[in-house]
Amino acid sequence: MDRQNFEMLNFFINNDALTLRELQTHFSISRVTITKNIREINDYLDGVAKININQSKFYLVIKDYSAIAKLQTNFLKQDLDFNDPAKRQATILKELLKNINGYVIVDDLADALVVSRGTINKDLRALKTALAFYDVKIETKTNRGMHLKVDSDYKYAVITRNLVGKYYELEATWDSPTDVKLTNLIQQLDFNADTVMTIKRNIAVIKWLRKYDIRIDKRVPHYHQLLSDDATEPLRELITEMISSSLSPGEWDFISYPFNIKKLNADDDELVKLALTDVDHLMQVVFPIIKQKFDVNLDFKRLLMELRYHLLFLINRAIFGVKTEGFISVDMLNKYPVSTELAQLCLSSIAQRLNVKIRTQEVGYLTVYFQMELEEYMSAPVIHRVALVKPISNSMKKFITEQLKELLNDDLQIDIFNSESDLEKSPEKYLLIFSNSFLTGNALIQHAPIIRLNSVFNQGTLRERLQISLVDEAVKRGLCKFDVTHFTGKPTYTAGVKQLINQEIDCGQLTHEFLTDWVKREELSSSIFGDGVALPHVIDKSGLNRILVTVGLFENPVVFDNQKVNVVFLVAIPNKLDAELSRILSQVYDLIRSIAANSNIFNNLKNYDDNRGLIQLMEAI
Repeated sequence: MDRQNFEMLNFFINNDALTLRELQTHFSISRVTITKNIREINDYLDGVAKININQSKFYLVIKDYSAIAKLQTNFLKQDLDFNDPAKRQATILKELLKNINGYVIVDDLADALVVSRGTINKDLRALKTALAFYDVKIETKTNRGMHLKVDSDYKYAVITRNLVGKYYELEATWDSPTDVKLTNLIQQLDFNADTVMTIKRNIAVIKWLRKYDIRIDKRVPHYHQLLSDDATEPLRELITEMISSSLSPGEWDFISYPFNIKKLNADDDELVKLALTDVDHLMQVVFPIIKQKFDVNLDFKRLLMELRYHLLFLINRAIFGVKTEGFISVDMLNKYPVSTELAQLCLSSIAQRLNVKIRTQEVGYLTVYFQMELEEYMSAPVIHRVALVKPISNSMKKFITEQLKELLNDDLQIDIFNSESDLEKSPEKYLLIFSNSFLTGNALIQHAPIIRLNSVFNQGTLRERLQISLVDEAVKRGLCKFDVTHFTGKPTYTAGVKQLINQEIDCGQLTHEFLTDWVKREELSSSIFGDGVALPHVIDKSGLNRILVTVGLFENPVVFDNQKVNVVFLVAIPNKLDAELSRILSQVYDLIRSIAANSNIFNNLKNYDDNRGLIQLMEAI
């Protein structure tokens, strides 16, 4: 099994079910390659496990868990001939750690690994990138060689565990009675098998580092111990015997961090209280920063009460570079753009204040909290009016009402008219008009889309028409601006988006700062939604009170980030976002997903006539 297939297998192990789009986004490879890799993995795992597909989702069925665990261990630990660049890079880092008080020479590494100096230099560039996440540097001095430089000693342990320990056993062994006693003492505090395994691994890391005179003497900054000294004393005494000398405060912080990244029954109430107070003080600084950048009138006091435990464990995880499972997919994050933006602002502010790096997987968890609070903020009732033109039975009226309420999640007012002429006399504006009659009056056409009663029985079609109508209503009220551009020539994805932004700048809808912010955002994460759709969204500081959607259609698909792009939906989100605009933004994203999923709606978009409005997207769906 090659490395790409191994990484894909691990991704399946850590996720329940995955779409082709999620696999493309994560691995940045084509559909054809993914299909080939899955076939190769299944051939390799014959009788042990299999990747199946059900309704466009891939999932892993494991028959022999011990065989999978052995495969994972053997793949990473196997001592090959260093043809694997990642293995070479781990070996280079290992040598730098073993010579922490001296220097390592490139030519010596090349000889030891039996590769060229050029290969070592290429590996060093990749290793420097990996170490940058931990703020660890490789410094070079003329005529002496290279050595590591860290700003805090505990990071030696973190990079040893995360980067070297993936490929090398760290020679820490102890007898069976000691192992049984160690396991029992750990389980008295936390019975979780991962905790037991990680603490044993951390002890091995500390023992290995000590062999090369690397000690972590100082307490780890901003880290919170949540277990009392009394509760952990027997465990600390045993570890002291195992490593033949007393633990420093920093070493114990590193070894014991698995106890402090989740809530345990053994937690000390006073220590938890002090830790939460520190979190509260931190967020009193962070929340105003968020509001200054993105003015959403949330109840931050209530949000903090919901978030404080999560943030405490998040900070402890971040300090030691602990990876979490990204349980929210890219698709889900795109569904909640405002909450995702708030989560990213929150994490970047915390990272800056505490001088730590926070993994991108943490965005998903935090997005859920912000989305729950945002939904409270948007919970003010909205009344939508719908018209029914007779003949229509009471049972049909009831059925339509139930269908719409299920789709809208808002209050509904249904008006019934005996005839077309009665409807024309109504001064009200309607979201939808249901009738089996052929209504032709101009006044009616401007009232709302006309829906045939038989469409009610197709909930998918009804939902799509409703999504179009909701955004159309927002456009008519001036709360949403929707434009479509057909790109000419053969622009790249980047050039196309810049063209859309500059067009809006020229007509006063966006500022030049928006373009700068978009460039920065693209550097942080991809805006490719999948299925040929790109969805760049940026905070708009122009002060205009509306959601801007400007669509760019490529004549032929372009490739960006290893994925094809047919259409760009550029969304500008107002810096000051009230409840109504938040709701409209959510409706806009629902509509974009419908356009991406329904080829008929997409074809209507390709033939979009600026003079006819959004209702034309409903034709033939």
